[in-house]
Amino acid sequence: MASRISWAGAAVGGVVGGIVRVAVAALHSPTIVGENFPITIIPGTIGIITGGVAGGTGRILLGTVVGGGLSILFYLSSMPLVGLLNILGAATLPAWWEVVAVGVIPGAIGGAVGQIATKRQGTA
Repeated sequence: MASRISWAGAAVGGVVGGIVRVAVAALHSPTIVGENFPITIIPGTIGIITGGVAGGTGRILLGTVVGGGLSILFYLSSMPLVGLLNILGAATLPAWWEVVAVGVIPGAIGGAVGQIATKRQGTA
């Protein structure tokens, strides 16, 4: 049975997801780029997972929905830590559209790449 996972879409979605999520984390916590750079592993890993799963769908619209949903789910589960960092003054809270965008963007890009790769495999 053929795999329905688009590995090209998952790879591209994971890379884009990691970059976008680290960029947003750096925007809301400037010290994360300086002396606390190893902490970027956490948002980077979450971005790779979210973008990889969303891009692996191989469809633009489905990748967008899955990416946005997973991003909201990860954000809500990390809300106690993000809230604590906000209270301590170490970080600011991202806006709702930023939370959704860091999942939607890699999901859409990875889904598009997966859709293109699937079409090329079918015609080859």
